[in-house]
Amino acid sequence: NIPEVGLQLFKVTFGMFSGGSYDALDGHPALLAAMLLFVVAAVIFLLNLLIAQLSCAYQALHEDMVGYARLNRGKIVSETMTTLPKSRWQRFLSSLRLEERVEFGEG
Repeated sequence: NIPEVGLQLFKVTFGMFSGGSYDALDGHPALLAAMLLFVVAAVIFLLNLLIAQLSCAYQALHEDMVGYARLNRGKIVSETMTTLPKSRWQRFLSSLRLEERVEFGEG
């Protein structure tokens, strides 16, 4: 029946199928080939699933890393700002010429 076959294929895929049971399949090469194809397909599927998991984990880790790097840069900037003389900061702001309008070109 179908549930028993599913259970046996599950056992074959995960290596829990007893070795003596393979000897019984010697007289049925088509069944052995079908089992082999199933196991290959299952292993490929599980490897793809593992790769997808690792990829998602790496993406989340990368986003966290970028966030921590930005926080660290902000901390460095705020620490540096406290040591900067006010006159130098004003000179920097005036060099930016933020009061002047900027003409935006195409593109």
